Amino acid sequence: MLTPQYDVIVWKHCFPVSNLLADRGTPDIRSVEKRMENYVLQYEALKAKMRAFPRTRFVVWTGAAQLESTTTDRNARRARAFFDWVRESWDEPGDNIYLWDFYALETEGGLYLKPEYGSGPANPHPASDFAQRVSPLFGQRLVDVIEGRGDVANITGEPGTAVYARSSWGQLKAGVVEVLSRFLTH
Repeated sequence: MLTPQYDVIVWKHCFPVSNLLADRGTPDIRSVEKRMENYVLQYEALKAKMRAFPRTRFVVWTGAAQLESTTTDRNARRARAFFDWVRESWDEPGDNIYLWDFYALETEGGLYLKPEYGSGPANPHPASDFAQRVSPLFGQRLVDVIEGRGDVANITGEPGTAVYARSSWGQLKAGVVEVLSRFLTH
C-alpha cells in the first residue's frame, strides 16, 4: 500500500481516456467501456477510497486531450464534458484530493490538443517543447498542494487564484474564490 509511505500521491490516465463513447443509460462501475456514465461511478468510488486516507494528499492529473486528427468531434466533446464534470462537480474543496488541469493547458480552452503541443500530426503525446513548458507548472501545483494552497491556487500551476473550468459555472466559482482570497488576505 502506498499511503503509509507517501504524503502525496499523483495519479493520471493515459490519453485514450479521452476516447469516450456515447453513454447507453446503463452505467456499470466494473465496465471497461470508456463511457462517461461508467467513469462517473468509477471516479466517485476512487474519491471515497482516497478520502479514506485523510493524511495523504492525492493529486489527480486531468485526462489528456486528443489532436483533432486523432479523434472525432463527438468524442472530443464527450471528453471535455467529462473533464468539466471532474473540475466542476467531482472535485470538492476541503478534502485531500486536488487536480492538476493538464487538459486546460493542452487545449487552452479549445476542444482539441493544440497541434503545436503534439508530437506530430497524428501523435497526441506531448511534444518536448510543450512538456518542458508545463512541467514546472506541475511542480508548482505539487508545491501548492504540499504547502496547503491546493484549494486556492490555480489548478494548472500557473500564477493566480483557482481556476476550475472554462464554463460559465467554473468562471463563477473562480470569481467567488478570487473575491474570498482577496477578502481573506486584506
